[in-house]
Parts: sequence; C-alpha cells; structure tokens
Amino acid sequence: MSPTPFRFIFLADTQLGCYATFSGLDEAQVEAYAAMGMTVRQVPVVEGLEWDSDRYRQAVNIVNSLRPAFVLIGGDLIDDANSDDQTEEFLAITASIDDDIVVRLVPGNHDIAPDAVVPSAESIARYRQRFGADYYSFIHDRALFVVMNTTVIDHPELVPDEWARQRAFLEEELSAARSVDHLVLVGHHPLFLESPDEPDVYWNLPGERRSFVLDLARRAGVRIGFAGHWHRNHIAKSDGYTQVISGPVGYPLGRDPSGLRLVEIGQTIDHRYEPLDL
Repeated sequence: MSPTPFRFIFLADTQLGCYATFSGLDEAQVEAYAAMGMTVRQVPVVEGLEWDSDRYRQAVNIVNSLRPAFVLIGGDLIDDANSDDQTEEFLAITASIDDDIVVRLVPGNHDIAPDAVVPSAESIARYRQRFGADYYSFIHDRALFVVMNTTVIDHPELVPDEWARQRAFLEEELSAARSVDHLVLVGHHPLFLESPDEPDVYWNLPGERRSFVLDLARRAGVRIGFAGHWHRNHIAKSDGYTQVISGPVGYPLGRDPSGLRLVEIGQTIDHRYEPLDL
C-alpha cells in the first residue's frame, strides 16, 4: 500500500526571551561568542519578549495558512525554564494555532534544565506539568515518529533513572516490528553535526550515548532525524542516516534567518527551510 502523502511543519527554537538575553553585549562579548562559532549582534539592552514573540506569531500564521497535518515544535520553546512569563506567552501564542492542527512539543535544554544544561528530577516534573510528555512516539499515516528528551541524554548525571527509563523506551520503540513506511527520529539536540565519531561539543550529544541511540536507529531502519539547538541550518549524513538540523524561528546564531521547515512525507521524505517574511 502506498503511503498517503502529508505535510508537517518543524519549528525549531522559538526560545522566547532569547533576544533580550543577547542584547546589551559589548564588542568583547560579541567577539567571544564569535570565537565559539556563534554570530550575535550588538544591540542596545532590551527587556521583554516582543522580538521573539513577533517571530513565533508569524510562524503560527504560516502554520494556519498551510494547514499541515501537525506541527512539531522542536525544543527551546522558551529561554529560561524558570520563567513563568515566558511559559505563559509561549502557551498563549501556541493556543492560536487552529484547533484542527495537532501540536506536538519537544523539550529543549532551555525548557527542562534550570541552568539550561543539566536537568533535575524537579525540573523534569515541572516541564511535564507545564508542557506534557518529554519523550513519546506517535504514528501518522504509516510513519512512526520517536520523540526524545535529548537533554537527559546529554546530561543524565542528576537523573540516571530518567535516562534508564528513556533508554528502555527507545529500545522498545526502535526494536519492535511495525507496519510503517517511515521511521523518523526527533529531538532537540542533533546526534551529530558532521559525523558520528566527532568530538563531544555543546551542540551534539556525547559520543557514548550518541552511539547507543544511533545504533538503535540504524538497526530499526531509521533514515532521518530532525533537530534544532544549533540555531542554523545544516544537513549531515552517515551510513544512510540523515541528520537534519533546522534553523530557528527565533534568534539565529549563524547566517540563516529566522524560519521554519516544511516536511513532505510520501514515498520519500522531502523538506525545505522557509525564512520568515520579516
């Protein structure tokens, strides 16, 4: 049976509050970020969420106009996991997505770790109360999507039980025989930026756990994964697996403008990045 073609939209790094965080930097700070491969702009100090919210609202307008089967919001929904104001703003804008378009959330490090790096049992519980499940799977028209909490995979030291449970979940989901045409891996952090044997950096997952997930994915026949986190567009391929890293709805840290990714699934999986019309 041929799969029924459908479209979904991937929104990476809405990250409400990020623009204010990067405002007010001096020249030395901008140069320090540049040395880390991050392009930030020198702008006066601003407060509030207007810059980020405007971009997210525009992305929502595009979602509503294109009528996808669903939208995946790929983590770093907000900039500060401790901020109720950012959470309320994110949820309010998200609520303006038309009711018949399914919205699925992916946790990012800024959403689920109090220091934006290392999650705790308390911060994971808070995420679940605010936003829902932090890892799960779903099937749409003979395509299986496996959504990971990559922040726990990145830093499980305070939550080893959470990593053990997610590891068992991934083994079960990616080992079970399923009558699907496509398997898609989704997480905030990319598994790798260039190759699976690359060094560990802030932007990828640590090698040992990266290998565990990638080995499971390859054995299951997963050919593609979608991620954000790097705030720029990039495609990396290895042994039949394609890691799609999508640019941000919010604040860019590379040359790519704010935008969203349109994904078409039929006999193949095709995708393209569309800049926001700012």
